[in-house]
Amino acid sequence: MVVDDLDALQEKFAACDTIAFADLSTQMILVTNSASSLPREGLDNLCAEAALTMGTKRQQFLGTEPSASAVVASRGQVRLFLRAKSEPNDVLCCVSSSDLDINAFLADAQPLLERLSTGG
Repeated sequence: MVVDDLDALQEKFAACDTIAFADLSTQMILVTNSASSLPREGLDNLCAEAALTMGTKRQQFLGTEPSASAVVASRGQVRLFLRAKSEPNDVLCCVSSSDLDINAFLADAQPLLERLSTGG
C-alpha cells in the first residue's frame, strides 16, 4: 500500500514532516504519509510548487530543461521534489527540517518512487 511505503520512508528520515506522492498532469497530491501535518491547502501549494519548479506539459519549467529533482530551501525548512524516470508526471514531494540528509534521502526515495510509479 502506498501510504505504508511513504510511512516507512518517513520513519527512516525523521527530519521529513510530509512525504507526498503527486501527479503533475493533474497537479494533485494523491497520497501522503499518515503522519503528515499539512492541511489540504498546504498540500495543494506543495503540488503547485512542484509543478512550478519542475514543469508540466501544460506549464513551462524553470531553467533550460525539465529537472529530475529540485530543492527549495528556506529558513529551517527544505522542500524536495523528485520526478519518476518511468513516468515524468509522477513526483515525490518532501517537506523536512533543514537537517535532512538529502543524498541519503534521494538514494532511498528514487527507487520507491519508481516502484510506486510503475505500480510495482
